[in-house]
Amino acid sequence: MECPKKNMLFKICPKCGSKKVKWIIPQNWSMWKCMVCGYIGPIIEGNKEMSEEIHESYLESLKNKKD
Repeated sequence: MECPKKNMLFKICPKCGSKKVKWIIPQNWSMWKCMVCGYIGPIIEGNKEMSEEIHESYLESLKNKKD
């Protein structure tokens, strides 16, 4: 049997994959802010696996910027 938590959907930052996002303008449903990377804009819904994939890509992009 598959774990139900694995398929739970969360609001996640499309830039870094963090679940630490905050709705910043109640009048505009699409304006969210990520508390980790500072992204402002629409967010996506995804499961833990998707969040981890986005986070890995984000870390790789940061690593490539330093090189």
